[in-house]
Parts: sequence; C-alpha cells; structure tokens
Amino acid sequence: MSSVSPEERENLIKEWYQTYSSFLHLYASQFVDFHSAEEIVQETFRVVCETADIHEIRYPKAWLRKVASLVLKNWLRAREKWRAILIELEALPEGALGQREDPVNVELEYAGFIKPDELRLLELLSSGYTYADAARELDSTAEACRKRAKRAGAVLEAKLRRCEA
Repeated sequence: MSSVSPEERENLIKEWYQTYSSFLHLYASQFVDFHSAEEIVQETFRVVCETADIHEIRYPKAWLRKVASLVLKNWLRAREKWRAILIELEALPEGALGQREDPVNVELEYAGFIKPDELRLLELLSSGYTYADAARELDSTAEACRKRAKRAGAVLEAKLRRCEA
C-alpha cells in the first residue's frame, strides 16, 4: 500500500502539471500542431493519474517526457491508421467504384459499413481534427471520441477487408 495520502498524491500531480506542462507542450509541438500538443499533454497527465507510486519517481521531468513521447507515438500511429482506413480513390483498383471526376465523399462512399455518426467521426479525424476538436463538433468528450473511433475503425477495417476478399 502506498505511504502517500490521496491529497499528497493529488498535490504532487498538480505541482508536476504546473511545473512541466509547458515543457511537455513545447516538446509535443515539435511534432504536432498547437491543439494536438495540448491533447498530448492532457493524455500524458491522464497516464500520470493512473500510475501507481508516482511519489517514487526521482526525475519527474525526464519521466514525464518519456510518457509524453509514448503518448505522442500512439497518437501519431492512431492518426495514420484513420487515414489508412479511409482509402484514397487512387489507392483503389481501377474500376472498383466506377469512374468519376468529383472528389470522394467519404460519407457516401462508406455509408452502410458503419453507423453514420461513427463514419462522421472517422472523417473528422482523418481530415486532421483532434479528438478534442471532434468532441466539440459532435457534442461529446475527447475520451468518448477516442473510444468510438477505435471501435468504428476496427469494424470498418474488418468490413473493408471482407469486401476485398
């Protein structure tokens, strides 16, 4: 059992946030836009809140940067996955969807594969929206958008693979 009271733990997390959040934001901003960097910082501190025995961490700045680095890698990997799932027209075999001059309307293209609201979420994410931006657009929370996107992406990917086979 931890020798630190919940209040002490909360104060330590607040202190770290006040001390290191700007540093983490600057670090993340090297790789992503301003708002996405904020999302990376928030996700980093979500991980901190779920970590046991944080009072034993001797070098919090280095540890937080490492956590932010892992969060950033996961964030970038997820972003690439959403882009890959929503296939570009040029990537499809010739004649697979017929010929057209108009840009692909993702909502029409994939209608029926997943629920319309989930498809809208994936479209927002693939166009560069952060989970927080999508949450505001869809009147939800960033965490709910992240979970819904993960589930919807898996379902869409599975259905698209079955269509290819």
